[in-house]
Amino acid sequence: MGLSRESSVGKYSEKKVEQVKTLFRNYGLDESHILHIARVQPKVFLYDPQNTLLPKLDFLLSIGVSNTDIPKVIVRNPALLGRSLEKQILPCYNFLKSLPLSGKEVVMMVNRNSRILATNVEKIASNVEVMQQAGVPPRSISYFISRFPASVQQDNEKFRKSLDEVISMGFNPLRLMFILAVRVLCETPKPTWDYKVEVFKRFGLSYDEVMSAFRLHPCCMNVSEEKMLRVMDFFINEMKWEPAVVVRSPAVLLYSLEKRIIPRCNVITILMQKGFLKENFPVMSFLKYNEKDFLNKFVDNYKDDLPQLVDVYSQGMAL
Repeated sequence: MGLSRESSVGKYSEKKVEQVKTLFRNYGLDESHILHIARVQPKVFLYDPQNTLLPKLDFLLSIGVSNTDIPKVIVRNPALLGRSLEKQILPCYNFLKSLPLSGKEVVMMVNRNSRILATNVEKIASNVEVMQQAGVPPRSISYFISRFPASVQQDNEKFRKSLDEVISMGFNPLRLMFILAVRVLCETPKPTWDYKVEVFKRFGLSYDEVMSAFRLHPCCMNVSEEKMLRVMDFFINEMKWEPAVVVRSPAVLLYSLEKRIIPRCNVITILMQKGFLKENFPVMSFLKYNEKDFLNKFVDNYKDDLPQLVDVYSQGMAL
């Protein structure tokens, strides 16, 4: 399959293009990968295959990026192939390993977001210094960078502002929730944040209650507005639970409505109606069980008295 004649690559030497394509195929890229690169970064096909591209592909393999992950890394950020290995990629990699991050953690980071290797080292270092000054432990900083590389690539001023805001909310820099909160604020535009707060307030929650939910589980503000509305509507209008009860366990907003919340609520509703669960049963607790434990405790445990629970649970999953 050839490259589109309308592509910028069309004007390049056919011989050079074929050499680059052959190199890519040797490293596991298929025709769809090659076309994607031609579409988003056609300059790649101007690079010298042996002297410019090959060393970077070999470098990725040398640090532990697997043969199956090489295509993913390149397709996600083909511009990486245009960055200097000696002046950009290697210094950035060496800095990340000095944090300290293990080679495995750096590879995980590259697989998640290969743009990290093309980021200004001074920018990352400045954001790391801000975390250090705030008292964030070294291992928490490593965890943050390896799992949320997009956050540590934020503009220094924006990053510092997000971190200061998290501190003002009362988060403890020594706790994991601190860096989760920093990540959410870094990656959530202010208008989106304000709108999500308003979504919660539509259900009668106060601003303080919303902030309390965020402090308990910052990732609840990463949930899309549509899902927030659907989950809150189900709990409040279908299950008749108070909004304040829901946001005291904000992690439930991250669960799948169809695969977890609805089928489990169907089972619990029957158990409560039949008197097998007490009225003061902690309504949110059952959502936190893994599936095996939930089935053992709330379905299999009552199969002799309520054999229909198996079907109720399965039907809920199928909705």
